Amino acid sequence: MQTIKKSRYAALSCVALAWSSFATSATVLISSDQQAATHPVVHTVEYFGQLVTQRSKGELSVVVKSDGSAGTEMDSMRAVQEGRQAMTRVSLGLLGDKLPAAELASLPYLFRSSAHMWKVLNGDFGKRLDREMLEAGYVRLMYLDSAPRDFYCMKPIHSQADFVGKKVRVMPSKVFEDLIQNLGAKPVSMSFSQVGEALKTGALDCSDGGTVNFVQAGHHKIAPYLIQDEHLLMPEVLLMSKKVWDTLPPAQQEILRTAGRDGTAYMSKLWQDQENTALATAKKAGVTVITRSQISMTAIEALAIKTYSKYVKNSSDLETVMKIMTIK
Repeated sequence: MQTIKKSRYAALSCVALAWSSFATSATVLISSDQQAATHPVVHTVEYFGQLVTQRSKGELSVVVKSDGSAGTEMDSMRAVQEGRQAMTRVSLGLLGDKLPAAELASLPYLFRSSAHMWKVLNGDFGKRLDREMLEAGYVRLMYLDSAPRDFYCMKPIHSQADFVGKKVRVMPSKVFEDLIQNLGAKPVSMSFSQVGEALKTGALDCSDGGTVNFVQAGHHKIAPYLIQDEHLLMPEVLLMSKKVWDTLPPAQQEILRTAGRDGTAYMSKLWQDQENTALATAKKAGVTVITRSQISMTAIEALAIKTYSKYVKNSSDLETVMKIMTIK
């Protein structure tokens, strides 16, 4: 009996030693996210991580830090750029102040639909974006679906006049800030995790964002109006530090790229159901949905075009924007 116990102990020790060796040999890649752990973008990056671990046979491991636990979007982007953190998932719009192509892609009412946006991203303009990201220190691993960005507010908005004097949260982007100012409101740049409390206290009158974010964060229980003006179609993007990327062998880089492509397809299937469910949840909670057809868009779009005049700086930019707008 004593011999059997010793044998079992020896076997367990070998297993523990093997696991310890596996664990210490794995390269752990931290990815940060502002959204809650239940959000579809977080689930998608976790799915991406599962693929990476399986395909690398445990040599790579992705750990997602959600709920803003790794800091603000801008903190995370700096950490990734400097190589202090491996990855972060953000809106492409946050790169608008860094990359000329992302700035153009952030122009309001530029994309007609998700299908139009994807056609642009999968073409020459998408290749330009990838080059600019790489030059800025980021490797783009994955695009993730994102619904049109709308406004949700404490009071209804039916026209440009209703924006006047409102305090509106926008992501840190000069394009968005200029749009809000042109509409007659005051842009407030803050982390998404702070929005709920700011709406409660009156520090904000409105925030911009997608319907899923609106519901996942519980903001539909605070702001009673969803204004579906669809001012921006902008994908989410999973960025990896080029400094960290360059430390990995080509085989592991290819695993990350193929897992990113598969993650994009996974998100596409997941997103539409989430969007429909979120809208139904908001309505059930008593949120009044003001659709685009119920908004007087003429003055709003005219002021949005005023934003274009600042960011379309030369004939090349104008040609790029015209190409995007005319793609069918």
